[in-house]
Amino acid sequence: MKQWQRGLLVLGLVGLLVGMGVHYGAAEDDHWPYPDEDDLAGQPAEHVGEEVFLFGTVTAVDADAGTATIRVEADSGSFSLSVQSFDRTVQPGGVVQVLGELTTERTVDAERVVVVNATGGAEWYKYGVSVIGAILVLLAFFRYWRVDTDTWTFEVGHDG
Repeated sequence: MKQWQRGLLVLGLVGLLVGMGVHYGAAEDDHWPYPDEDDLAGQPAEHVGEEVFLFGTVTAVDADAGTATIRVEADSGSFSLSVQSFDRTVQPGGVVQVLGELTTERTVDAERVVVVNATGGAEWYKYGVSVIGAILVLLAFFRYWRVDTDTWTFEVGHDG
């Protein structure tokens, strides 16, 4: 296969990938069954009785009552929701996803609560571990390979 044919093939595949991404972005709203955060921030009364799926940051938990208050981010700003049937152990600052019925304008009766980050610091831990892992992979790669700057290719760095 000639160099220009490879280039044409790569451009075609990249074009296909970009086209699929554009199509997904254009059609996503038609296939998402839940009202989004902006709908709930603007007209929550229109969605009372509907099932919602939200991500939110926990601001308060009352374990005895089985409730929590979460802050949900929307384009127009954040708003608070009370979550009933909250059965998870999460500290304020943790992030949860909630699936349930919107019973009043600012109350969700949760069918399911999933903890994304149990504390506010868990996200930094995930990023730190990912960065350390990426550095270790790069170090292992460049231990055996080097970049030839004349041809801009990778070559075996040494014999062992």
